[in-house]
Amino acid sequence: MGWRLIDTDIADSYYVTAADEAIAIAKKQNKTPNTLHFYRRNQPTISIGRSRKIQEDILLEECKKNKVKIIRRTTGGGTIYTDENCLIYSLIFDKKQTELTNTNEIFENICKSIVNALTSFNINAQYKHPNDILVNGRKISGSAQIKKDNTILIHGTILVDTNIDLMRKILKKPKTDVTTLKTELGKILSFDQLKFELKLAFEKYFNTKMIAGSFNQFETGLIEKLLRERYQKDSWNYLR
Repeated sequence: MGWRLIDTDIADSYYVTAADEAIAIAKKQNKTPNTLHFYRRNQPTISIGRSRKIQEDILLEECKKNKVKIIRRTTGGGTIYTDENCLIYSLIFDKKQTELTNTNEIFENICKSIVNALTSFNINAQYKHPNDILVNGRKISGSAQIKKDNTILIHGTILVDTNIDLMRKILKKPKTDVTTLKTELGKILSFDQLKFELKLAFEKYFNTKMIAGSFNQFETGLIEKLLRERYQKDSWNYLR
């Protein structure tokens, strides 16, 4: 049986974050298949790790000035900047249906699959333990994950033409060694091309086929509930 592929493309920042969690909940309850989810956020957004403190990571006045959304995700990891020129992938699956056994192994194998996809564009990408991908020594992709029972949600970014200058304005401790695919290639890479190569790499690793699909009724209702009760509320996003 194949995996489901959902391509939300450009969408509201709150919506796609709620969608990732909804898929994971549905998967845990055996109400949905293993899923690859692609999306881009429709406006500049700070995605803050579940346990991070906003005041330690973000310049709030710069966020307001530049109309940058703030959203807290359920996965761990650091605080990152994303925008419509950053591709985000999510993989939600039952660990029992794979040969993956622990957090580090999941990070390593998913990151190496992404490295393989990037090599098709003649990009010399390298995996850096535990969850980063570097090109010429500079970060181009990072990931985070959460496990509930046997359900894994791992998602990450690939910086295609992300606004690095705005990223550095907003984050209190921005990484200086960051790059984008446009910088490395000297041209804009098609998001469709990138998603296609990533799909092939994930299909090869998981020995499956990714079949285009959509959210089911249970997930759609859950997304609406999560938006209403969590992601659209400052009490969640500004929790710490």
